[in-house]
Amino acid sequence: MSATDFGTWEMQAGDPASFAFRLAFLPNPHGADDRASDAVRESWGSFTIWARGENLCAHVELGEVLDSARWYLLPLMEWLADSWDPLLHEERLPLQNAGISAAESLSKTRMPPVSLKQVDEFAWLDAWSDWWARHSVRSAREGGLFPDLYLRRYRDTLEVSTGAEPLPGIPAECAFLATNRTYYTDPRNAAEVMRQVLAAAAQELYRKLPQSQRVLSLVGKIESLASPARKPNRMAWLAGLGHKYSQVARVIDDALSSVDTRIRDSITSTRLSSPLVVVESAYARLLYGAVSPATDLSDVMLLTARIVENYVDDAAPWLSALNLPLDAAEIGQLSPGEQGSRLGESACELLCGDSVGWIDVESVMSRLDIAVSEIELSDVDVRAVSVFGPTQRPHVLRNARTRWGQSSAVNRFTVAHELCHLILDRDYGDELAIATGPWAPLAIEQRANAFAAAFLMPTWLLRDALTDATARADDPDTIRLVSTQLRVSVSSLIDRLYNLGEITFEERIQLRPVQPPEIGE
Repeated sequence: MSATDFGTWEMQAGDPASFAFRLAFLPNPHGADDRASDAVRESWGSFTIWARGENLCAHVELGEVLDSARWYLLPLMEWLADSWDPLLHEERLPLQNAGISAAESLSKTRMPPVSLKQVDEFAWLDAWSDWWARHSVRSAREGGLFPDLYLRRYRDTLEVSTGAEPLPGIPAECAFLATNRTYYTDPRNAAEVMRQVLAAAAQELYRKLPQSQRVLSLVGKIESLASPARKPNRMAWLAGLGHKYSQVARVIDDALSSVDTRIRDSITSTRLSSPLVVVESAYARLLYGAVSPATDLSDVMLLTARIVENYVDDAAPWLSALNLPLDAAEIGQLSPGEQGSRLGESACELLCGDSVGWIDVESVMSRLDIAVSEIELSDVDVRAVSVFGPTQRPHVLRNARTRWGQSSAVNRFTVAHELCHLILDRDYGDELAIATGPWAPLAIEQRANAFAAAFLMPTWLLRDALTDATARADDPDTIRLVSTQLRVSVSSLIDRLYNLGEITFEERIQLRPVQPPEIGE
């Protein structure tokens, strides 16, 4: 923190290599001509946000490169304090899970889709705007040149993402430099960084304007950020339940009322929390509504019962069996689909290297002692639920009511998809609870789909099958023959061949059967 005789004040907290935040109050360039209120006028200054070493506020303005956004800061400070709980806890995107990041998804869903079915455009735009107002830094700009920057929860991390949406009335030569970025950081650290800067900046404004009720209110809001009374509200945002939180919480309490305390604590206890942010158990997130935006209470009851039944005192042996020598970080720069393809084939080589003809994924699950069973959930878009953790045996629960059906090819792909989650997607390396469906994190689902395709159709088996065929890879008879031999769906095989460069895009379109999409696409 620093101050000078020229009316400047500045504070920065955090490490730019992970997450950092800076606010600075500067001399107001409008001087006596500024007609804003005293509190707003005194808050003229700049702000900067860094994530993973990149300055997300750097931009070009009138030919000059500036390292921060400059405007009145009081509305931004108030927005951060007012939006704190959803900002750090709400993951579920509005309307559709249309992009890997919040910035990408909000850009794609800004307008209602052009479709034959009737859409309530006003309701669509209201839902979009409400979410945008809770997570977009631009919602606090009040005329300023702010970056297209979003903050939201992403599993056990804080996602910081930027888009490239233009601002109306802003000349084209004014442009932010760090567009279309997505970074993930520790929410506990980011929360403490933002609180430190906000608290210091609010106190500086209060020093200047002790009579301002608006500034005094801001000081109070920032002080309340660490209140334990805010945990229920944060849990509601974390679960994506909103007004249904208390109702679902009662259902779970009833379901666990006669359960041993150890089991109850393992399912619902808070992990790694701070006074400013909740990092909750993955099981609690699943039970409290991670299946879909319209969670059925009967589903919550059923999942609660199955997780209770799945409890073990120590799941370490299963954890050891799933710790395969696969390093996703080494290929982190690749797309989720490319990552999944490489990791799926590597996992297949490790677990099924001597397989001939086809991959028996059910036998792999049996050797790893991973339970696979059926469950009936009301949400037909959910294909399966997987759980794993310190006190949870790895278990795949296939939804018997999924709209994908129950063919052998569908079930095999589902199991391979869930195997990816169990191997690669455990939170902090020791816990997983995820419902595979349209509201699961998009990047994680893309990687798991590609993993499943590569695991069931490794290149060495594909090569042998194509060599045995009497026609080219783009021949429909070859596709049917190979899909039968590998025991996969025709659509999954076509997509795998396309991704490997064995057929062209035009051939892929011609070969795809005229039928509803199959699992794994």
